[in-house]
Amino acid sequence: MLTQLWRAALEQAGLFGSGPNRPTDFVLINTCTVTSAADQQARQTIRKIKKQNQKTKIVVAGCYGQINEKALKNLPQADLVVGRCNQDSVSLVCREFGLTGESIPESIKSFSGRTRAFLKVQDGCDHRCSYCIVPLARGKSCSRELSSIMVEAGRLVGSGHKELVITGVRLGDFKPSLRVLLKSIHDLPGLERIRLSSLEPDDASDDLIETLAELPKVARHLHLPLQSGDNKILKLMDRLYTVEYFSSLLSKIKKAIPEMTFGTDIIVGFPGEGEQEFGQSYNAVKDLPLSHLHIFTYSKRPQTKAAEMPRQIPEGIKKERSQRLRAMFVQKQQRYWGSQAGQTTAVLFEQGKKGRWSGLGEHYFRVTVSSGLDLKNKMMPIKLTTVNEQGLDGQLAD
Repeated sequence: MLTQLWRAALEQAGLFGSGPNRPTDFVLINTCTVTSAADQQARQTIRKIKKQNQKTKIVVAGCYGQINEKALKNLPQADLVVGRCNQDSVSLVCREFGLTGESIPESIKSFSGRTRAFLKVQDGCDHRCSYCIVPLARGKSCSRELSSIMVEAGRLVGSGHKELVITGVRLGDFKPSLRVLLKSIHDLPGLERIRLSSLEPDDASDDLIETLAELPKVARHLHLPLQSGDNKILKLMDRLYTVEYFSSLLSKIKKAIPEMTFGTDIIVGFPGEGEQEFGQSYNAVKDLPLSHLHIFTYSKRPQTKAAEMPRQIPEGIKKERSQRLRAMFVQKQQRYWGSQAGQTTAVLFEQGKKGRWSGLGEHYFRVTVSSGLDLKNKMMPIKLTTVNEQGLDGQLAD
């Protein structure tokens, strides 16, 4: 999403994408700094691109540059470090390359080549989870004006995007409220699906659940990050709920919206996580009604409380636990997919090759069908048939 904003800003300033196998004046690398692995990958990418073309200027943007500008400026391959996409950083890039345009576009008009479009409505976070560097990288919580959001949403849908993914660092902080936002967007002509990128468990109020139930275009899949299945670890993380609360929340949502499915995040190897605490997370993932899982190996981030905590977990133990949890969940997910065989779901198709088309179903699993029709960017009812490695095969419903 932020890369697309950079693209729009630079195109507005007079630049255009060069594409593969074409001369390139500069490359903008939009970085993440959530984990140390992300930092390492950014450095490797910078070195690789410079090695491939010594004359190409490399501009490093994003959260890594925002948090650790000094480290990146010490990389000889990085020509310019600018941090977040804002007025100052766009102006800096424009001056570097002698461009006249120095403003950020008010909205993104389209996501080239994508059927789904990402609509950022909020940034920053006022909550300080002990492991998280995002508040330092992105600043305090702030919401976009609803009128600006509606203009961008209208343009995105008008350019052919049938699904909008509502994104933000902490969506529940959106003002005036997420309920108002969803109701405002829901009836846009041409919009067929709304998806929430992620929602914190303590932001899922009764009023919001009621609104989700009332709006049929909202995808029946929610990503609610648990982070740990052990209450002691949750407290050390400075999370604002218990495992019991999380479990009861899923039950409450299921009661209001029976077809809703859930994804979550789990951090493995947080400081103080012994085998017993990990076992609690393992059992929570096994027992909770989850259909999707992101596993993050804990990564010590500078300037966070968790980085100074005792009982840091060795990397080998983190890796082994992550593998154990992943192996269990793969089997659980396959069973869930199998339970969907025979059901019909709406699929937004993204791409096709040699008569095989792939897209995302409403419940956030990949569906593949064989068809001689052009299904790209079409929302179609699909009868699910058999499980494959990535989701399910299906056929066009009658």
